[in-house]
Amino acid sequence: MSLSKQAGVPRSGAEYKLEQRRHAAAEGLCHTCCAVKVAPGRSTCPKCSADASARTVRRRREVRTKSEMERGVSALETLGDAYSSDGDYRAALKSYQRAFDLSEGDLCAHARLAVKVGDTAFHRGIATDADGWFNIPLEKTVPVPGTGASVAHLHMQQIRTLWASSRTADIVPLSERLLDFATASNDADLILATRLSLAMVLHLLSRYDEAERYLRAISIRALPKDPKMISKYHRVCALVYASSGNAEMASDSFAKALHYAEQDPDPYAYTSILHSHAISASMLGRTELAASLFLQALSAARDRNLGWYVACISLEYARVLSRRGNRHLAHAYVDQAATVENPPPVLLEALAEIGIPIAIECNDPYLLSQCANEEALAFAFRSGQPPRLGPVACSFARYYHRMRQVQKARELLAKALEYVKSADEACDLPLAVAQFGEEHCFGQAREVLRSRTLLPNADVASAHLRYFDALVLDREGDAEGCAREATAAATLFRTLRWTSYELAATLLGASAHRTRSAADGSADPAASIPAELTLREQSVAQLAIVGLSNREIGERLSISARTVECHMTSILRRMGLRSRHQLLESVRR
Repeated sequence: MSLSKQAGVPRSGAEYKLEQRRHAAAEGLCHTCCAVKVAPGRSTCPKCSADASARTVRRRREVRTKSEMERGVSALETLGDAYSSDGDYRAALKSYQRAFDLSEGDLCAHARLAVKVGDTAFHRGIATDADGWFNIPLEKTVPVPGTGASVAHLHMQQIRTLWASSRTADIVPLSERLLDFATASNDADLILATRLSLAMVLHLLSRYDEAERYLRAISIRALPKDPKMISKYHRVCALVYASSGNAEMASDSFAKALHYAEQDPDPYAYTSILHSHAISASMLGRTELAASLFLQALSAARDRNLGWYVACISLEYARVLSRRGNRHLAHAYVDQAATVENPPPVLLEALAEIGIPIAIECNDPYLLSQCANEEALAFAFRSGQPPRLGPVACSFARYYHRMRQVQKARELLAKALEYVKSADEACDLPLAVAQFGEEHCFGQAREVLRSRTLLPNADVASAHLRYFDALVLDREGDAEGCAREATAAATLFRTLRWTSYELAATLLGASAHRTRSAADGSADPAASIPAELTLREQSVAQLAIVGLSNREIGERLSISARTVECHMTSILRRMGLRSRHQLLESVRR
């Protein structure tokens, strides 16, 4: 009767094997297979002995291979860290990717290196193969110690990469899937990180109610000690306050975010918060603060060698310079940003949004051709972000109008208005609609600005609304109403120190005054100014023909009255005139 069929007390597997070996020894059988007779003095048959030797060899080889792999991964990761600290992201990315491929069997190392590959690729402005790490089923990461933080960091990197690739809308389903995983695994840190990312992305997509819902679900007392998480929380709060028009609360939250970001080793974090603060300050009409913050962000990005991100910040600063009337310096910043090789989609959009109007103002056809890449328009609509696609569509509409593709410009403006429901950073879109859009879009475009004027700190929207009304009245032939609204808009733009907008509103008002007083109408004063004049001389001439004194012109253009006088002398000499009176007469003719 075999041992397996013997009746008795239930025994464990180990006890059963031990009894089986004793039985085999008593019968002179192999201890391993318990089936083959063995020679005296031996306990195993030749086959079982050979199998055991082969298993030992395989085990030793696996241990040796694993040890070599770990040493190789460690060496490549250390080399990548050294390259990254020196700002050589190209070499760092190669080292990290090789280490990432080698570490496939070690989930912890694979997750850690995925974060580094993603971060380095983002700094270079390219997509990353580390995205494939998300193909690993998330439930596999639960029992492995140390992967929770890596998943959170990788998620942050994913958001950056998708944002830079103009795929912002794709972040929402990814974040929701990760939130379900974090909730199921009861990972508090990962739940917090995912809620913050969802609040941030939904805010970028102008889905403000949903963003605030996720933000309210976070208790500030429950925040971990991690400076990255605290900094991101205050940054999202600041963006929400800025969108609500609460300038003071937004400024306080940005200050807290910057304080904690200084403790974060991530070179991108501090710079991106400065950048967001500058954009919010500009949106809220704090022009001087915005200019100062953009310069700080630009300096920080250069110090951290953030590559294409330097060009993005340079373009934002160029826009501030253009608004303040310094078109020469703004043109130089745009020209420099246009030389970046292999720019990511987000940089192409910034070039189109900011570069096209500046290239048109400076009459630079070559720069205009560099900035007007129609791929940027496709990327902007793919992103799903109204604050992004609105300004880009506005700039391309101006470009199409300049190229005499009027119907194409009108169709683009109407399409953009379907997405843009709040002014925020898209105040120029309604102005473009008023200038050369379809008349049936006027009401919708005006509502975009009007809704913003109902919030606190709505100086920018109020100035744009008065200018919008002036442009609409001008198209309707109401010269008196146009002059009134344009004068009010110029006053508001002067308070904001948006010199170029003030000048445009002033010229529109002056043209409306002459139209009202002359039965046969009047030509645009700007059209009578010779193109041979320099950009600065054109600005001085435009202000002079609307009746400003040298001192007032100097205040508008941030130059001295003596410099204005020198420019006026040069203008009169180039135009073959003797006095300012003759300049005004030549314009009237």
